[in-house]
Amino acid sequence: MWAGCSDRRAADDRPSPSPVTLTYMHMGVSSDGRDNNGYVTRTFPEKAAERYPGIRVKTEMLPEDAYTKSLLMQLSAGEGPDFFEWWPLKQLEGLVRADYLIDLTGMDILEPFSPEELEGFTVDGRVYGLPKGFSMMGAWVNEDLLAKHGIRDWPRDWEAFLSACETLKRAGVTPIVMPDKDWWSLQFGLYPLAASIVYPDDPDFDKGLLDGTRTFAGSKWREVLDKYKLLYDRGYIGEGSLETGGAQAAASFNDGRAAMVFGGNWDYGSLTLPGDAPFQRSFMPLPGNDPGEPLVLSVGPAGGTVINKSTRNLPDVLDVMAYQYSPSSPLYQEFRRQYRAFPSRKGEDVGIAEFEEYSALMRTLESVPFSNQAWPVGVAETLCVGFQDWIAGQGSADAILEAMDRAMEKLR
Repeated sequence: MWAGCSDRRAADDRPSPSPVTLTYMHMGVSSDGRDNNGYVTRTFPEKAAERYPGIRVKTEMLPEDAYTKSLLMQLSAGEGPDFFEWWPLKQLEGLVRADYLIDLTGMDILEPFSPEELEGFTVDGRVYGLPKGFSMMGAWVNEDLLAKHGIRDWPRDWEAFLSACETLKRAGVTPIVMPDKDWWSLQFGLYPLAASIVYPDDPDFDKGLLDGTRTFAGSKWREVLDKYKLLYDRGYIGEGSLETGGAQAAASFNDGRAAMVFGGNWDYGSLTLPGDAPFQRSFMPLPGNDPGEPLVLSVGPAGGTVINKSTRNLPDVLDVMAYQYSPSSPLYQEFRRQYRAFPSRKGEDVGIAEFEEYSALMRTLESVPFSNQAWPVGVAETLCVGFQDWIAGQGSADAILEAMDRAMEKLR
């Protein structure tokens, strides 16, 4: 087993006699074709080539659903990219059980990370990935627009949130814009609601799903679906969401045409772009809790980089990845600039004003990982595609929950 990064080229600056091409895949292009990660497509390959003239990094980015399906098909055939981005916890475990990933345990490349950071990429005590940090789900907020209509304190329960939305709607303001053309965007509203509805009374709910002692049907997930659908039924989420992609929703928010958009800290770059007029932004939790009940945050390990067990270029991949995580390297500086919105630890102050209040809440409130991080790959898509149909006037909450149970049974 390769022990870590040899940095063999540091001792010999001569170009490698046989140039190596490393293939790298990353999710991140929305259905409307928006490339929102210049670091992956340009900076990373360029900086890696500057450091290692004998290595070329060829990157590919796909929308989330196409990305997952394409990767799983390639991996099952013993093929696929040399290294790629993947999700933590249960979704990672599926790849580990299928023996698709390199075991990084004991390698020097893990030295920069704390045990807390590595937790999401650890299966049975073995480490299989390099994490970015932690992700947070909630609402991006136009504070100026809310204050203009008398909403000066962020709602701390569901009823207060509905009241704020009604105030905005009556004033002729679109309370929330969502890019529901991309099915995965529906998770950004559903999981924060589930954090305060499903898990306080049943913290082991997802474990029960996996061992067959729980089902979605008959659970509090029905309340999650009903509450989220209410935002559409009352017109709080803008019309035409099923035809709205990520770039359109971001532009609507950045131009001040909508007061909120649900998402996460990963949206920092796209949702803080200058619009038609400047305004103060913040990132706040979406409260699914009833009055008097605790607000629980939706916080989980962010995605990270894993290495294909079928790679024929493991030393080169480790060299490039170690260079990215070396604090003294120019590539590391660019990496942190791209992903600086991801704290290494829960509640860490990352020095970004929009996240200050949310980070402070993480130090005092309970949090649970995103629901899909405990489910096999495919269950979340069943949830979101079913909800898209419900928005479009087809299906029902019961149909969605029953379909999720069938998907869980099949994938368990």
